[in-house]
Amino acid sequence: VGSLISASLLFSGFRFPFFNTKNEPAKTQTQITQGYEAIKNSVWCVTLQLVWNDFMDKFTNGNPVKLAGGNPEIVDELNKRLYSSNILNENSYYKTQGKINKKLKKDIEKNIKRKFNEKSDVLGMIDWTVKDGYLFYAMLKKDFSFTYAFDVLSPQTFDNSEKKVKFFGINEQSNNDLKNNVEILYYNNNEYAVKLITKENEDVILFKTDRNDDFNSLYNLISNVTKPEKFGSNDTLKIPNINIDKTISYNELCGKQILGTDQKINQAIQTIKFNMNNKGGSLKSEAILGVMKMSLTPETTRHFNFDKPFVIFLKESNKTQPYFAARIKNIDFLISE
Repeated sequence: VGSLISASLLFSGFRFPFFNTKNEPAKTQTQITQGYEAIKNSVWCVTLQLVWNDFMDKFTNGNPVKLAGGNPEIVDELNKRLYSSNILNENSYYKTQGKINKKLKKDIEKNIKRKFNEKSDVLGMIDWTVKDGYLFYAMLKKDFSFTYAFDVLSPQTFDNSEKKVKFFGINEQSNNDLKNNVEILYYNNNEYAVKLITKENEDVILFKTDRNDDFNSLYNLISNVTKPEKFGSNDTLKIPNINIDKTISYNELCGKQILGTDQKINQAIQTIKFNMNNKGGSLKSEAILGVMKMSLTPETTRHFNFDKPFVIFLKESNKTQPYFAARIKNIDFLISE
């Protein structure tokens, strides 16, 4: 997606060893969304990509990460490195990495307080006494205000919802100055896109569409507008107030060995908080990625019993491809007693 704010505002049984469940009782009341599928094409922020980029640089020399047992979809997406901190002003993000210990926690808390006057929503979820742990952390903080505060409009339903919700925008009675808040990027009857102008030069893009394409595809449809139209004298605008508060635990990444290393991912969590009303909005997002060393000796005895269907390959030791393969799925290829 072309820019973080544009993308962020485009809406249409594993136990983590790093989790600290004793010192953070408030977190147990927070509803945590499980997995990438639960938020795919629903909400996105670049913070997880930022920590993944640093993770790749440290553990795979910048090469695509491969997990034992195969990559979940999100790994293949993150491995593309489509986004980096280059799309952000340095004043809007903070990231760091290091061995898990109480000093790292204090450093992060001190730095996000000094830079953003913020507290973390995720640091309390980590056991900072764990040994052989390594953490990647990122926070993004953005605030924006519209050039002129939009008018507060009457509450109404959203897409035939049972309850009414709050709206803001421009109607026939609105001051003409409010029209300077809006540029028209695209209009085609029931499909259209507008850009809301902010004092901080952050683009807030709203695209009304029934398409089910992913975020990248949708953004590409409207990103090449070279000359936006002005908001017309008879045009109207109606936007609902937005409040997003998500904590996502990417369980599908955890517990799997990082191939080519003696490490495994043990924790991957992201928070996304976004709100917008007639005056402006704010975005706060954090992401953590925890890595631990694999145990040199198994904690429990493992039994490699090939008494269920399996596959066998033969290859020469100095070659990369097998010269024989067979799938043993019943006793047809086995010797009876």
